[in-house]
Amino acid sequence: MIVNSLKSNFLMEDLPNNILQKIYQYWLGMKGDRLMPSRADLDPTEIAGLLQYISLIDVDTNTSRYKMRLIGTETVKAMGIDVTGKYLDEMPQAEVLLKKNYDWLVQEKKPYVNFDRLKWSSKSYLEYYALGLPLSENGEDVNMLMFGMYYQFPVEKRTRFYALEK
Repeated sequence: MIVNSLKSNFLMEDLPNNILQKIYQYWLGMKGDRLMPSRADLDPTEIAGLLQYISLIDVDTNTSRYKMRLIGTETVKAMGIDVTGKYLDEMPQAEVLLKKNYDWLVQEKKPYVNFDRLKWSSKSYLEYYALGLPLSENGEDVNMLMFGMYYQFPVEKRTRFYALEK
């Protein structure tokens, strides 16, 4: 199943930068020989320099709802708002685009990388990479999603056309 440009069979070198590579390497280390690591395996002190790129989403398996537990500051910067504590279904534009990807992680129980634009945001011109990583408390069912997010912010300020402003 392909959603947006979701790719589930990827190699470390397929990730676009060392930020996402380090997050993926950390997840693999937490996982070890298991299908998925748990939230308890995650030690923020071990990845302090990466926390701004990480988001954690709670999965309510009874209601199929997703709650934004922790949204990294890079995502807050990109979206222009902090959605920590909100449910995905409280953000209709985002839900239409993201729920399929979240559901995919819960069902397939394996990582993916996705490249897209922030279509649900006022900053829809921004492109981003999302590294989706499942977490499981019992080793079988996904109860949390961990995302490594990387946004391609413009390097230079936009050109101003002074002649048009007069």
